[in-house]
Amino acid sequence: MNKIITSLFLILSFSAFAQTSDSIIPASGALEVYYDFETQTKTSVTRTSWDIGLTTNPRGASIIINEMVGVELFLYSMDINEWETLDTNGMSWDNLYNSQSTWDEGAFSNQGTSHPDYGWGVYNMNTHDIVGNRIFIIRTAEGFYLKMVVEKLSPSGDYTFKTAKLDGSDLKNHSFSKSANAAKNFGLLDLLTGDFVTTNPERKDWDILFTKYITTVIQGPASRDMLVSGVKLNVNCRVAERSGDVTSDDTTNLSWSTNITEIGYDWKAFDRDNYKYDITPDLAYFVSTENGAMYKIWFTKYTLGSGNFFFNTKQLKEGVLSTNNIQKLNTQVYPNPSNGLLTIANEEKEELTVKLINMHGAVMATESIAALANTQLVTSDFAKGIYFLQLSTSATSNTQRVIFE
Repeated sequence: MNKIITSLFLILSFSAFAQTSDSIIPASGALEVYYDFETQTKTSVTRTSWDIGLTTNPRGASIIINEMVGVELFLYSMDINEWETLDTNGMSWDNLYNSQSTWDEGAFSNQGTSHPDYGWGVYNMNTHDIVGNRIFIIRTAEGFYLKMVVEKLSPSGDYTFKTAKLDGSDLKNHSFSKSANAAKNFGLLDLLTGDFVTTNPERKDWDILFTKYITTVIQGPASRDMLVSGVKLNVNCRVAERSGDVTSDDTTNLSWSTNITEIGYDWKAFDRDNYKYDITPDLAYFVSTENGAMYKIWFTKYTLGSGNFFFNTKQLKEGVLSTNNIQKLNTQVYPNPSNGLLTIANEEKEELTVKLINMHGAVMATESIAALANTQLVTSDFAKGIYFLQLSTSATSNTQRVIFE
């Protein structure tokens, strides 16, 4: 990138915003709901419509399971040659769960330690494929048991995998392309039908997800893994918690986290005597979104049975560019946070102009990227902190927040 220093007045500013009351009605748990703070758009996905999700992250290999409807995953064997002779007699049925902290470690992935072991397969340094080396058994949303092998993830981002009933019948071969689905975080698949869900929103169109997930809950002297109703955070968003004063908008001394269940479920507590949920008093969360906007959210009610969420939101800071006024691009920027190199992948069919802007509004670098091409920014050339990438084509422009560590 060509480094330049110039003044820019399109920077974030604090101003007074009105408080808004809102609610999420997930139809007694039949839906999971994606929520966008700026537009207050709610996008619902039928929770029984998918079993697994395959990441579109260009650097990722995560495969998640749909924990909210009882999808379960078990490791059967570290030898895929046992596919034909699979026999569950005497098998140890130990559940594998999605990570509670990151989207990058789905249930299929958490058997891995680190590169080159990705949990379901191992990286081949010659072909640059991740090649499957484990057989899994998965219990679907409908309660059927299938065996599954993820055969390969190619360097171009194409998954190939197969499923069958435990006796080998009903063999299905599946494929999924990251690049064809890059606008969304995951491709969500119904294993029995082989159909992908199309109703989950694009990554740019939501900030938090109202859902259910498995977590470890302490009950008295013991703890157990159980399903909870709560909130997950989108990628490239951060959250901070303030307890003791829900009226304060000051975030000066708060600690920020990218943990996807930092808001989670424990802003409410179950009252066994009165069989209802109480909201933890004076507890607020601050969410910093991908384009640099900031919102406060605090909960006011949660209804037992129907699982309805009631909450207030307040915008505290505008983004570098408001998504109400732009059409976001599907350009991939990774890894984020970055501690050395930041890749910018132009997935548009025309040239992309990139500006790197610091928190003070100064343009630190500019670059033009050809259509369907990539470039890399050496982030170690810049001070650690939060920056903004302004990405523009002839038709539209949007801004993404990036963190240099």
